[in-house]
Amino acid sequence: MRITKETINFNKEILFGELGAIVGIQISGNLFYKLDISADLLSYLIVLGAMIGASLFWFAMRLYDKTRKQKYSEKNIIEDISYFAPGSFILTAIFYYPTLFFVSKYLIEKNKLIAYITTIPQIIAFIVFLIAINIYRKMIMKYYNKEL
Repeated sequence: MRITKETINFNKEILFGELGAIVGIQISGNLFYKLDISADLLSYLIVLGAMIGASLFWFAMRLYDKTRKQKYSEKNIIEDISYFAPGSFILTAIFYYPTLFFVSKYLIEKNKLIAYITTIPQIIAFIVFLIAINIYRKMIMKYYNKEL
């Protein structure tokens, strides 16, 4: 299997989005950890922080890559998002956020340190998501002849 420049850029954008999720999860985890709230609510807030951070960082990197290659147009960005967002949303809903939620909840219930509660689930969830999103990308390329 040959790895193209587009594949590298696609995964770089996903990785940058994950960095945003790390920022979001750390902010939300540290903001709400000290509050006297249930493990369920804390887990939901951690997931929400990850979602916001990932979306903002991914979009910023996507815009950067497109403008750097002079392929930027509002139409191209909207078209990319229309292919990427549904698959990404479904895959994160099926794989990423449930993994993040249940692993973080498990660690919260075991009274682990906040660094473990936010970092370990994120690493596990990202690996699962990265595999799934690359399979989705290959399907889009094969069936719709669209490069993401």
